[in-house]
Amino acid sequence: MSRWLTILVGALPAFAPAATVTFEDVTAALGIENPGSERAAWVDYNNDGWPDLMSYQLWRNEDGTRFVEAPRGGGGPAWADFDNDGYLDFFRPRAKTVGYGSETGEFTVVPLDAGPSGTSDGGTCLDINGDGFVDLYWGGYEAWGRVDAYPDAIFTNTGDRRFTCDWQSETPHPARGITAADYDNDGDTDIYVSNYRLRGNILWRNNGAGKLEFASTECGVLAGYGHSIGAAWGDIDNDGHIDLFAGNFAHGGQPQSQFLRNLGPDSGYTFDNLGTCGVHYQESYASPALGDYDNDGDLDLFFTTVYGHNAAVLYRNDTTGREWVFTNVTEAAGLDGIRNSGQAAWGDFDNDGDLDLMAGGRLYRNSGTANRWLKVKLVG
Repeated sequence: MSRWLTILVGALPAFAPAATVTFEDVTAALGIENPGSERAAWVDYNNDGWPDLMSYQLWRNEDGTRFVEAPRGGGGPAWADFDNDGYLDFFRPRAKTVGYGSETGEFTVVPLDAGPSGTSDGGTCLDINGDGFVDLYWGGYEAWGRVDAYPDAIFTNTGDRRFTCDWQSETPHPARGITAADYDNDGDTDIYVSNYRLRGNILWRNNGAGKLEFASTECGVLAGYGHSIGAAWGDIDNDGHIDLFAGNFAHGGQPQSQFLRNLGPDSGYTFDNLGTCGVHYQESYASPALGDYDNDGDLDLFFTTVYGHNAAVLYRNDTTGREWVFTNVTEAAGLDGIRNSGQAAWGDFDNDGDLDLMAGGRLYRNSGTANRWLKVKLVG
């Protein structure tokens, strides 16, 4: 099978100075109608080398020049190749279903067996036990006024288009966002759960055999016991260790969002809370997304809001040393006024080497910079 990965790198020997990068709303011009403003994803479901868009429904990318509606019934917020047939499949946590892709572009949707009852607001795909098959982490949410929280669950891929639920969290928390990364560089994937209702966030450290160990307190990533909706992993200071941005919805006086620096092996892969690093306060922050939109070699932050009196922001990473610095460039980039949305998805839909953005139900094309980039096709 083949997968496309776009890696953006700067010109050598040094990156070009910071330039003004702007975004243009091309939603209508490219044929996208009523895409919704819920969580979105960029996926190449038909293996043609062009990233397709999942936003409310699946939109097929026609050579970067337009989008057309794909067959209905396909798509979800989380994607991976569950059956190793070379075609991407999807996971819908809310519906507790998976959909298997095919050469024809059609999907076969099947429910997950058993597992906890209740609602979900997030999930992710990862190979928890290292057997070569992608498993599922399902985040339990709440039933307002009836159930405080449902347990999280792991659905293990048995390799025959079936998943079995063989783990549930002992202490339920209202999970909103689930992200995964190998933060301790030990070759397996760990899980970070963003919890709502002033609960501490959870870092599950993978011991390599699919057994998860609670590591939030030890590693310093509880994120202040806030109203967390989402988080984003990324090497923010380019030191080779994956850092974490924990986003918090925060009413007045409640814990705000945190940049968490990974201190690496010498400190046991614990994290240092650097605070907001210049990101100004707004009450209703929701979904963060890290991406190098200006191709200068470091990760920038786009952060959505869900209340009408707030607006999403784009912060450029201007870090030059130990002190992390982020600069608000929202208005200059032409991204001001995006409201009432948890949607934030970076992706290079036109294959021109810079990151475009799906946010607030609109597709924004990146005007680009003179910095260089590299595209790699992964096979295997």
